[in-house]
Amino acid sequence: MKDKNYASFIITKIDNKENYLKLENYILNKFEYSEIIILINDYNIKDMKEYLAPNSNNVLCLNLGQNVDENNSIRAGLEFSKGDIVFVIKDLSINKLEEYLDNLYESNKKGIDSSFLISKYYRLKDKLTINLISTFSKHKLKNVYDIIFLVTRRVINAITEDNSKTTPISYVIRDIGYNYNEFECNIKDKKYYMSKQTRSVYLLLFSEASSNLAASLSLLSATIAIITGIYALIIYLSNNKPVEGWTTTFLFLSFSFTMIFAIFSIIIRYLSVIQKELYDKPNFRVKSISKL
Repeated sequence: MKDKNYASFIITKIDNKENYLKLENYILNKFEYSEIIILINDYNIKDMKEYLAPNSNNVLCLNLGQNVDENNSIRAGLEFSKGDIVFVIKDLSINKLEEYLDNLYESNKKGIDSSFLISKYYRLKDKLTINLISTFSKHKLKNVYDIIFLVTRRVINAITEDNSKTTPISYVIRDIGYNYNEFECNIKDKKYYMSKQTRSVYLLLFSEASSNLAASLSLLSATIAIITGIYALIIYLSNNKPVEGWTTTFLFLSFSFTMIFAIFSIIIRYLSVIQKELYDKPNFRVKSISKL
């Protein structure tokens, strides 16, 4: 017997036809009422329809143009979705996809508003970005990449009320306050990486971390300068002669770096204020909507 819930499925990327049809078959057999939303960027709609040959009569393509990042594409899909529950799928090629979807749905039946199937970022610079933010700011980020997630309608309503424009959607969902859980997926043959744009957004959004790091470096430079000054004074009072010019050069460099890091910290603070002022820009613009 099919489930009576209206389920929306948002697909961010289709790698091949077979994986799509496999998912579509699962949806049609699992839910009595469903819709599929495919997020595309200036793709030819006619070619898409001929390529996929969908069996479902409720497949929607959102053409978001070429300059929309993944997070805001997902925001668009969530706002256009009609389902009581919404699945967002970033990778159709993983093994046991149907089993993972069932696990997320069973979690939802138990009263969980958001469920995530997660993996990890593997690149060193991705790990360093997350560790930097977690160490030097109040925001404690996890090293997780959301392969699939499920959200309820009230979570989507809360997301649409959120005024932030650059915050990654996965962080927004976790930060809303509704209960959520995570299922870890260990895929040996797949490694997920943080995009350059996402990394830049994280560093700009959590500029407090960069500012605190700069302030810490500034304090460290000042400490080194003070210790060096004390050392030079002790050498002078004990009538020992240090290397000529060494003390002056070291003190000059230490205080110079102190001032550089201090100014850098102030600039980052101003950038964070400017970034907040840009929140009124639109999240996305939908160029066209097509039903396959």
